[in-house]
Amino acid sequence: TANTVTEKATADYKPEKYLGGVGHNAKIFWELGNPPVEAFHEDNPLIISVGPLTGTSGPFGRAVISGIAPQSYPKELFAFSGFGGKFPTELKFAGYDAIVVRGKASRPVYLSINDATAEIKDATAFWGMDTFATQTAIMTENPGASVLSIGPAGENLCRFSIALNESASAAGQGGFGAVMGSKKLKAISVKGSGGQKVANPENLLKLITDRKTAGEWLTGGAQAWGRNPLCGEPIASEMRNKYLKRVGGCHGCTYQCMGFYSMPGIGTGGQMCVEAWYGWFSGGSSEGYWDGNIMSQKLGINNYELLGVMVILGSLLSSGAASLRDLGLTSGPPYSGGAAAHHRFLDELLGGIASGKSILAQGVGRASKQLGQPAVNLYNSMWAANGYYQHHIECVGSALHWATESRDPWNSCHDYQSGFGPNASIAAHFGVPGGDWGGTKKNVYTNTEKQTAWVQNHASLKNSLPICDYASSPSTYYHPPSMDIQIFESQMLSAVTGVNYDVTRLWEAGERIWNLRRAIAVSRESRQRTDDEISSTWFQQLIGGSESLSAPLNRMDWDALKDRYYNLRGWNSTNGWPTRQKLESLGMPQVADKLEQAGRLG
Repeated sequence: TANTVTEKATADYKPEKYLGGVGHNAKIFWELGNPPVEAFHEDNPLIISVGPLTGTSGPFGRAVISGIAPQSYPKELFAFSGFGGKFPTELKFAGYDAIVVRGKASRPVYLSINDATAEIKDATAFWGMDTFATQTAIMTENPGASVLSIGPAGENLCRFSIALNESASAAGQGGFGAVMGSKKLKAISVKGSGGQKVANPENLLKLITDRKTAGEWLTGGAQAWGRNPLCGEPIASEMRNKYLKRVGGCHGCTYQCMGFYSMPGIGTGGQMCVEAWYGWFSGGSSEGYWDGNIMSQKLGINNYELLGVMVILGSLLSSGAASLRDLGLTSGPPYSGGAAAHHRFLDELLGGIASGKSILAQGVGRASKQLGQPAVNLYNSMWAANGYYQHHIECVGSALHWATESRDPWNSCHDYQSGFGPNASIAAHFGVPGGDWGGTKKNVYTNTEKQTAWVQNHASLKNSLPICDYASSPSTYYHPPSMDIQIFESQMLSAVTGVNYDVTRLWEAGERIWNLRRAIAVSRESRQRTDDEISSTWFQQLIGGSESLSAPLNRMDWDALKDRYYNLRGWNSTNGWPTRQKLESLGMPQVADKLEQAGRLG
């Protein structure tokens, strides 16, 4: 608003307690007073933090963006989204741990950071450009920089718009592209000529060497699946054999999990995992699949939500819950018909969303409410909690995780797939018996609260150090007693910072970060036990076929599980609020004081 740039010391926000990433973002948001505003209000702070490990060799080239998320439904919640690419490392090399954007510009602008120089520059000429063109244009002005940009979807306040770095590294969930658009912030450009200062480089080198020797950090290793379109044949083979140009990944990461493809007439870009969203609906058309990926990335629309849009679109039309006209379309999905037919449909669907003219641009939850009860019923059967399309609820523990988060948590909790079954040695090693992943599917409630709390604490650390969720599976680092994921992360943090973070101290930081995020939800959003739920449909029927529970959730067992979870967390089991005893044990007496003043201390 004032067209000014200021600097603050990271030390003001207790990095020894909250590390970086999502922990740092939460601490900043708390100190800003948990603004009780809507997502598109100028007082919603957009916060982007790297972490203490960002910039080191390995799967650490990530950052986390936070703020009040417009995608959340029915309430707008304080949430986060992670992203990789080159941008996080450039920010670290420029000497900064975080960017906080407040207010609203009077015209389109972009923030240009070149080492110690940070300027707000005019972006009027870039407004209306897609994300690829924006990055190219700004990099022409700032050679060697990395650019985080929004497309037309963010400019027009689509509630599930993204902020994109390069062609496939996006802050996808949450709709933070629209928060940038509401502030008239087209992009952030950053170039750093410094480096990551490592306190004990010999220790760091040994950790990295040991991981490669163990076969855990090899290019072409565990994440090779991500390079290929995950939408079956014949698309996967055709893309690999005809259009794959190279593999790559986030800056400094050994996994190189992205595939970069170029298709004449459509374009060049990267893909990993859900970028294949349209391939499932293209009738086997590689051209349709790739057109969907490139178009959605350029326009700046969240691919995972688009996967849900396509699912519910077919259900709405086939059930009669909505007409094409209701959805702003003239024709339904062309499951066949050639590249031209796919392009026409994609142009109409995605163009309507990106322009803000489609009812779907407000998110499927808000759109369903306008379409009527049949559409609401369909929405409730597919969107699990807090406005996010269902994404792997394969066990009771992950269902509880969904219920107590502010967003789709799965990007940070693949730990549930890491041998945490009832009899798994990994679960016993970490002291988290319970859970039901692996083997014969069986809904397990007993002790599952321990599993959920463990994964939540670990997710808090992964998003704060940061370390890529795909590269931090407990099963990958399982070499007891000399090495496991907790030992590795504590030793990495100690090597880089020179501060002795043993496992106990590091794990306490993860619990502290989770409790601060809970305090924000309780303070700002009046969150309580009754809000810690997933869609009632999960108690009535099975969802998702093989990637689902063995039976619908049992309400009595679920409520008892929640009681045990709150008690384990040290929260009041009646309302789900943190207690003074718990917060003070984590070194957070001021947080307890503020909750008590608000009448929300457990």
